[in-house]
Amino acid sequence: MHLSIIKSLLMIAVLMTSVVPVSAESVSGSQERAAAELLAAISSGDAQAVTFAVHPAELDRLRIMVVQRLREEAARGESGIRTRLFGDAMLMGDIERLTSVNLFRTIARRLNLQMRTYDKLDGLTAVRDGKFVHVVLKGRQPRDRGRVEVVELVTLVPYGKEWKAAIPLELEAQIDDLIAGRRPPAAVSSAGSGAGSGSSSSSDKSGATMPPAAASAPGRNTPEILSLLEQAEKTLVEGRCDRYYRDFLSPELRRTLSGRTFDALVAACNRSIATRELLIAALRIVRRTTPIFEEGGRRAVYDVEGQGLPYDRYVLERVDGRWFIAE
Repeated sequence: MHLSIIKSLLMIAVLMTSVVPVSAESVSGSQERAAAELLAAISSGDAQAVTFAVHPAELDRLRIMVVQRLREEAARGESGIRTRLFGDAMLMGDIERLTSVNLFRTIARRLNLQMRTYDKLDGLTAVRDGKFVHVVLKGRQPRDRGRVEVVELVTLVPYGKEWKAAIPLELEAQIDDLIAGRRPPAAVSSAGSGAGSGSSSSSDKSGATMPPAAASAPGRNTPEILSLLEQAEKTLVEGRCDRYYRDFLSPELRRTLSGRTFDALVAACNRSIATRELLIAALRIVRRTTPIFEEGGRRAVYDVEGQGLPYDRYVLERVDGRWFIAE
């Protein structure tokens, strides 16, 4: 019996000597501040605040990794990773021009930024692990959240004489999930079901079926909307930019544009394939997105946030029985 115990102790000693040495120490004030800054930023759900709390070299590392993966994918003639991380509308050239901060902010739209809010954080211990320091903290929640104190772990990197957080491994895991296609992007809107059987519909003067006359109600894209989107896309594919802006923009919207502005829009579309591709991508995204109908069904509003477009919503409006692009 004593011999087996001695063998076990020797085995443990051998294993311990083969492990990279780490050392535990007390948490300094600057480490506690850096960890608290990251936890507060994540709890706010503000991607910009998270970038301020994360070490710049960590953001650069993420950018280099993502851009390299996208270049390898593009060389194979594929686009799945780019679409899952940035949306259909963002082109490779636009991604390569993003700074490390803006690249993280764009990807963060698809991440689950969640963290408990704390009234007070106390550093328990700091464990050195190579260039990193893992800080363990105990957080006291606001009174209305109960009395349970929660333990959090934040990894820090030296930042001059101070400290900054590394990108949390949970967020890196979510990004890896997106790259591998293990879950759908959180920001993508899916084509949902239409109004229930109990909802009522009405007709305009042209006799076409209108969406439910609620102040704001979701529904499917109507055949008239799908026809507009299809015709507008076909016009752009054929390179007829003048017709696109004259035939498919809302009369109300056209009235707000001066002649010079209108001509500049047409000229930019004619000159730039990238501009036409962006307009086409927006039409395709809207086609598969569930609209919210407003103003008695006269406006269809689409949430296109996180799709790589330079705006977060897209609006169609019905004028004299016909749908037009309003925003």
